[in-house]
Amino acid sequence: MPEFTINRQIDAPVEKVWEVLHDFGDIQRWNPGVKTSALTSEGPVAEGSTRSCEFAPFGSVNERVAAHHEHERLTVHIYEAFKLPISSAVADFNIAPDGAATQLTLNYSYEPNLLGKMMKGYTHKQMVKGIGGLAKSLAVESERLANV
Repeated sequence: MPEFTINRQIDAPVEKVWEVLHDFGDIQRWNPGVKTSALTSEGPVAEGSTRSCEFAPFGSVNERVAAHHEHERLTVHIYEAFKLPISSAVADFNIAPDGAATQLTLNYSYEPNLLGKMMKGYTHKQMVKGIGGLAKSLAVESERLANV
C-alpha cells in the first residue's frame, strides 16, 4: 500500500484546526477540491460517522471516521471510491500544539485499483498533490477562523 506523510505548521491554535476537521459533513465549504459533501450518518460526528464526497471535476468517495480523539487525531477511512485510481485509502490527521500554532502530521495511505496500478508514478504524484492541497486548505481555513 503506497503511503506518504505531509507535515505542516498551521498558524492557528489546535482548537481552531479541530473545529475545521470536525466539521466532517461540510468539507466542501473549505476544500476547493470537493464539489459536494454530506454526512450519511446520524448524530454528532464521532468514530463510525460517515460522509460522501464528490470531487471536481469527477470522482466520489464514501468515508468513515475510524478514529476520533478530540483536539489530537482524526482518522478517515475511504471505504468506497468511484471513478478514481484508488479503491480505498486512510487519511490520519494528527494535530499537536506548537506554541500558539498547530503542527499537522497527515499520514496518507491508499490502495490503487487497476487503473492506479497501471499509472503508478502518475497516481502517486496526483495523490500527493491532492492531499497536499487538502492540508493547505485546512491551514487556510483554520487560520481564517483564528483571525475572525
